[in-house]
Amino acid sequence: MNILDVIILVCLIPAIIQGIRKGFIEQVISTVSLIIGIWLSAKFADVVGQWLGGFLTASEQTLKFVAFIIILVAVCVGLLLLGKIIEKLVQLITLGWVNRLLGVVFAIAKCFLILGVVLLLFEYLNNAFHMVNQEYIDSSRMYQAVKWVADTVFPYITSMLNIPSHA
Repeated sequence: MNILDVIILVCLIPAIIQGIRKGFIEQVISTVSLIIGIWLSAKFADVVGQWLGGFLTASEQTLKFVAFIIILVAVCVGLLLLGKIIEKLVQLITLGWVNRLLGVVFAIAKCFLILGVVLLLFEYLNNAFHMVNQEYIDSSRMYQAVKWVADTVFPYITSMLNIPSHA
């Protein structure tokens, strides 16, 4: 185990704590609500911005920005409320421990994805500036595991950045 393994494991600790604290349902709903909220905001900000123009005096860009924020907040709040209702139902039928266990798994997976993108960018910079010896990177078990996940889930990033595969 080298320092890269320790850094990755330290990054996983908050994910595990968050998984236990929030549970699977709340984490999935918060992640999905953010994705759907951004998508709907981008899609309908123009229309809602024009509608807001009938009530507010501001530039078109300002109205569009305000509309984007309103849509994003509304979608996130609505889906989070739905998530709370689902979570209460799960607790009611005494599956709270399953929710927490799956929450840990989901949090670790999400952390692996985020760390994977960070490691892909690190490899790109390392290939350009030779900051860390490749043998040292190859000796890290956690680095290789996270990199494998990133290469599998985000192959277009690897090809876009022209990162060679060392696994």
